[in-house]
Amino acid sequence: MVLWPRTNQRRVNANRSENGKEGLAEVPRGNVAIGSHDHLRNPRIGCAGIVRRGNEVLLGRREKEPARGLWVLPGGGVDFGETFAETLQREVSEEVGIEIDVEGVFNVFELINPPNEHRVIVYLNARYRSGQPVASSDLSDVRFFDTDELKQMSVSKMISPFVESVLREAEVL
Repeated sequence: MVLWPRTNQRRVNANRSENGKEGLAEVPRGNVAIGSHDHLRNPRIGCAGIVRRGNEVLLGRREKEPARGLWVLPGGGVDFGETFAETLQREVSEEVGIEIDVEGVFNVFELINPPNEHRVIVYLNARYRSGQPVASSDLSDVRFFDTDELKQMSVSKMISPFVESVLREAEVL
């Protein structure tokens, strides 16, 4: 079995790293054993939306782990051959029952929690078009919140910490 050294750097956040600057951030790494099955594990690619209706933002309460019971932005996994915009439109339609207009990419985040979680999440800005929000099997509740409600939810720790950081960067909180 051949050991191939992993780099001790990775690109973090499309706009800035943990130190607040564009570029690479130090991450502890070991060696990858070539010939083992570890190299077959790939990050999951997904997208989520900051869906606005006037001054409100759409959130759903998670019905399953991770973050069960916390409020999150709607989204899900990208299917083969699907654009990020198509993914978000499909996921919002399936999870929430509304139609949206995707405006473009807000930012890209990497979520790494060894040993089993590595996700790349593309966050998109979107606007509500039509429909009445109704929770699906993935969500126990779904609705639009104004800024004051979001701030109160933040104080009460009702929003997923990761999603809260996205909302802060988007200047929603």
